[in-house]
Amino acid sequence: MRLPLAFDFLGIQGVLILAVIGVLLYGERLPEVAASLGKQLMQLKKSVQGIRSEIESVALDAKYSVARSTEKAEDVAYEEATAPKFEPPPAEPTASVSVAEPPSV
Repeated sequence: MRLPLAFDFLGIQGVLILAVIGVLLYGERLPEVAASLGKQLMQLKKSVQGIRSEIESVALDAKYSVARSTEKAEDVAYEEATAPKFEPPPAEPTASVSVAEPPSV
């Protein structure tokens, strides 16, 4: 696998070129700049680790909540269904109903 051009010169020659540029730009302040850069790099690593752990905890919580909801759904699915009991309609009266004729005018 070939790396992009920006990473090709980071051999021994590239490191030497970067060191010379660093000395030319910062001179006597180079140790202070390096210490500051190291502190910032550590803060970046800590923040990335914090974000990673937060994402992992959220994913773990979601995994457990899905597992719990699946278990509840399985418990409900295994309940035995019961059919409603059939009750016959009450007996109708046997007396015949007579219909009255409308009054004549």
